[in-house]
Amino acid sequence: MTRRLMLIPIVHSEKEMGSLKSDISDMIDRKFGKEKRDQHRKDVALFWDNLRTIINAVLANLDGTAIRIYQDGIPIGGEIGAKLVAMGAQDGIPNHQIVLSIIEHGGVLEKTENPALLKEEYEIIKAVVNAKTDSEREALSEKHKHRLYELTIERDKYIAQRIEESLKDGQYGMLFIGATHNVAQYMNPDIDLFVCNFIEKDVVAWARGERTVTPCEKTNGRG
Repeated sequence: MTRRLMLIPIVHSEKEMGSLKSDISDMIDRKFGKEKRDQHRKDVALFWDNLRTIINAVLANLDGTAIRIYQDGIPIGGEIGAKLVAMGAQDGIPNHQIVLSIIEHGGVLEKTENPALLKEEYEIIKAVVNAKTDSEREALSEKHKHRLYELTIERDKYIAQRIEESLKDGQYGMLFIGATHNVAQYMNPDIDLFVCNFIEKDVVAWARGERTVTPCEKTNGRG
């Protein structure tokens, strides 16, 4: 038997920004204009609608109890983590709605993130977003950009380690991760990794174990 993981690059929605949502929305309005912001929202909504269809097709072809879910931004798994996801789903976060559907299908949510790293990143972003002027915001962005880059790497390494520790033989992992991350390069090469290409027939073939992964795909993103 083998361990299999589907890495799903995602685009975060504004609803995931919590208390910073309105401030971030205002920033986007000022920088790009309302029309471009509205179009971006439509594009993000379409992305999640398409992904929901794909995940539903996967669930129709997999034993849900063999699925282990890894979600960026989630520092706790099990029942408590599932309750957090359910709250996010109720608030209309599409990512959490999809993860909740997998949990309801029998999937298990695993602890994915280091809470200390998440907190540090959030505090930096909060300071930048809450800056009083655009020039102050730009200065803070420049000041913290290297640390934010380091935090992304540290988070990616931690997530890869959590998958290594918790994904067992015969299980199917699903990692929902922001598209700017590169967890793949830190993954154990013994894990059969498939980077989701958002083509339903390919993803279903992966779920059924019918898909042959090319050598290029096996090394994709691993350096």
